[in-house]
Amino acid sequence: MAKTKVREILQSNDTPKEKFEYLWGYYRWHVVILVSGIFFAGYLFVDWMNRPITAFHVTVLAPEVDTEEENQLTEDLNQLIQPEGRNEKAYASFTPHGQLAERFTAQLTAAEYDVILMDEPAFREYADFGTMQEFRLSGLDEEDYYQPDVYDDPMAVDSSHFDIFNQYETTSDMVVMIPENSRRRDAITTFFETQGYDIEFIDND
Repeated sequence: MAKTKVREILQSNDTPKEKFEYLWGYYRWHVVILVSGIFFAGYLFVDWMNRPITAFHVTVLAPEVDTEEENQLTEDLNQLIQPEGRNEKAYASFTPHGQLAERFTAQLTAAEYDVILMDEPAFREYADFGTMQEFRLSGLDEEDYYQPDVYDDPMAVDSSHFDIFNQYETTSDMVVMIPENSRRRDAITTFFETQGYDIEFIDND
């Protein structure tokens, strides 16, 4: 029916201006909706292309955190890791104890973290969950590691071994771990290399 109407208008003896006015009168809302849809789809595509991609993520769970240091540490991590992919970026995030710790747990479960720092009381609580990656670093002695009973091999070291963490109050005197579900081992390896260590991931599957 619509095609027939358009054909009649185009084949009529009306002037081009009158034909346009007829067509616009019948189909203006169709055109408006179509153009709006194209613009909206384009906006979503551009937004998707420019979305940030996490190349490496260090997080801290502590009683007190300094959010200004969070931004500074993020800048330092990007200089160290130097992500190469489009829109890739390294991140640091700080979470104080309390209600926000629920967000930390959710993101840990979702494999969003690559290196985790905790104060010792929190470490003792999380260590028994068996969710951290066992590893060793070159140049450290066995007494430098934390090895809870649920682990066959060491799974944490003190933050004092890392220059980058000694620069900030929030990351000083902490326990450094790697979540077992991390998907960015290459970035983790690169990070430890920037701190002067080769890392050995210990998988006991």
